[in-house]
Amino acid sequence: MSTVEVGLHCDGDAWEPEHLTFVEDVGFDILTTGEHIVFHRPILEAVSVLGYAAAVTSKIKLAPATLILPLRHPTMVAKYFSSLDVLSKGRIILTVGAGGDYPREFHACGVPKQERGIRSTEAIEIIKKYWSGGRFDYHGKIFQLEDVDLLPLPVQPGGPPIWVSGRSNGAMRRAAVLGDGWHPYFFTPAQCRKSFSQVKAIAADTGRTLPENYVFACFIYCSMYDDVKEARDRAVETLNYRYKQPFEKIVDKYCAYGPPSRVVESLSRFVEAGASKLLIGLIMPAEQRLAYIERFAKEVLPELHRLEAASVP
Repeated sequence: MSTVEVGLHCDGDAWEPEHLTFVEDVGFDILTTGEHIVFHRPILEAVSVLGYAAAVTSKIKLAPATLILPLRHPTMVAKYFSSLDVLSKGRIILTVGAGGDYPREFHACGVPKQERGIRSTEAIEIIKKYWSGGRFDYHGKIFQLEDVDLLPLPVQPGGPPIWVSGRSNGAMRRAAVLGDGWHPYFFTPAQCRKSFSQVKAIAADTGRTLPENYVFACFIYCSMYDDVKEARDRAVETLNYRYKQPFEKIVDKYCAYGPPSRVVESLSRFVEAGASKLLIGLIMPAEQRLAYIERFAKEVLPELHRLEAASVP
């Protein structure tokens, strides 16, 4: 059984410094930001946001949710996040995914979309080698490195934990073989439970016993309004815009909505499925951000912190 930690997602938006410190002050455990390079709406670059957040906070953990790993060279990713870990005094989590839902950004970055899986696998291997210290060579299908190393090393021994995000079998395999955590999104509690067990089974099949501190996480959108219909309508409207696709028929599966008691009930199902980290995308008007965060922190966060994640079979 693991105590639940809760993260709040700023979605790649430009939050004021006092909003970021407020998230820390009211008791959230993790602050995350979104990532897209070429997208249909404004969204800030993740590494920049995390550096900005590290400068104005002191305790909260910081993570992208999710860094699209194949769009950057792994040497640069290792350097960026090693630097962030030093500057934040060891508060970084690196959540990575292969992407692919928006092909234009692969074209814009000069990366063949069909290579995203192998690029992600090799990148994780390379990043871990950099963070282990010492010089090394690497000869993969995509990346060739000779006599390379990286300084300074991260503050966290072996580097920040790497959580693998996604929904595919390939992502689950990367999480099982190479990751320090598995972080699905747009999954129901039942899908989470099944995927957690699958990751554990894949690891066992490869001869890996997942360590006790291995993380099973989940990203969930929340729309917290006292009127259930209003909460649902706000969720549909917001997610339609954010992802440029219709959510009317699927919002009930992938979003917790309604008054605080209903939101707690919905989120508790993910904990019962085995998730020990809940990363929350809180749907709220920007001009009332602090009030919505404060209400969530007062009426939902303490209830989640009392929970313990179920063991994953």
